[in-house]
Amino acid sequence: ESGLTNSTTATITIEDTTPPSIDMAAEDETVECDGAGNTAALNAWLSSNGGAMASDICAGVTWSNDFAGLSDDCGMTGSATVTFTATDECGLTNSTTATFTIEDTTPPNIDMEAEDETVECDGAGNTAALNAWLSSHGGAMASDICAGVTWSNDFAGLSDDCGMTGSATVTFTATDECGLTNSTTATFTIEDTTPPSIDMEAEDETVECDGDGNQAALAAWLSSNGGAMASDICAGVTWSNDFAGLSDDCGMTGSATV
Repeated sequence: ESGLTNSTTATITIEDTTPPSIDMAAEDETVECDGAGNTAALNAWLSSNGGAMASDICAGVTWSNDFAGLSDDCGMTGSATVTFTATDECGLTNSTTATFTIEDTTPPNIDMEAEDETVECDGAGNTAALNAWLSSHGGAMASDICAGVTWSNDFAGLSDDCGMTGSATVTFTATDECGLTNSTTATFTIEDTTPPSIDMEAEDETVECDGDGNQAALAAWLSSNGGAMASDICAGVTWSNDFAGLSDDCGMTGSATV
């Protein structure tokens, strides 16, 4: 009351020991392979912090992440598990983790179907033509947006038709680097449309009448096909004739055009 004084001093401090709150966790994202690293989708996911949201009662937050690159999976697929970190102005942090995945669920596209091929019999299995058809996948073409394709087929052999003819229905399968497949089917046919070649024409034969129909000479001439010879590139040949009997001329003479 007399106006005399004394003092004491203390400090009040506002401190921040509370890290940011993760209000919404980052979420995984899976996209279909586009063959170019899906750069736009990846960058959008990273820039949005995988969809995460954070807040801090004391100050604003900044985001960072530890993305270092995608794994090298099949084709152009891959994935990355990324930790997104929210940091407040006092350096306190909180994190959330999610995975970005590029997957391939799309099989190769058959751009051109395999086509049937028919060849004339060469008597040796038409090996060159068959192998060329198989190696070209029957003319089929395929592509895949995510990776290259490899071809296989189920050819097991030609059917055993007349002579050296035959056919095979073959399925050609395009497989991408992730093991997805698509197929196209066609038939290779060896046909024979070429008749045998007459290498030597039949020749007339005249014999002296023996009074008994000249049976031995006639039978020999018929069985030798009148001396004719024939060949076929695709197979052997068998002979037949239209002999119906000799004409009835004078005595025991006669003739037949066969």
